[in-house]
Amino acid sequence: MKNTLLSLLFLIALLQSSAQDSPQSKVGIYAGYFGETFTHPGLNIGIEYYPHQSEKYQMILSVNGGGYVHVRNNKSFFLRGQWGQRVYFENGLFIDQFLGVGYLHQFTHGGELYEVLPNGAVVETKDSGQPFFMPSVSFGAGYDFSKKGDSRFSVYLRPELFWKAPFNGYFLTNIAINAGVILKL
Repeated sequence: MKNTLLSLLFLIALLQSSAQDSPQSKVGIYAGYFGETFTHPGLNIGIEYYPHQSEKYQMILSVNGGGYVHVRNNKSFFLRGQWGQRVYFENGLFIDQFLGVGYLHQFTHGGELYEVLPNGAVVETKDSGQPFFMPSVSFGAGYDFSKKGDSRFSVYLRPELFWKAPFNGYFLTNIAINAGVILKL
């Protein structure tokens, strides 16, 4: 684990030093807090690619993964792709929006699971989790420090809605908050 973290930091430093000559970065990585219903803590990490950008606009393709813990209810992990766009203002502030689709896998948290067999016997069973389809939409705002200096960091706050399907035959709506830091490579 320690070697993996050191390798990742070395790669980031290498990519950042090679990108110093480029006027606009084409790639960013990010990490942040992902709180399902704001209070169930989690983590979200990912990478952004900017296929089209100008001084005031970015089209964003993103892949991210993460998870959250809803104590005594579930532990959930997700992987998703997102398309978004970001509009910059001259002072460094920006607004953005994302649409995404993904896969969420949820495990029971806080107790054993039991199954009733056809003969009526009740036995303890292994929790292999439940798979869900996970579409999402988010709108957010942030500040890009590179607009006023040499820093390659941005911070963001992004409320979002995501759905879990099928959940008892329909789409269950969840609200989350996503806040973190983007490092442009």
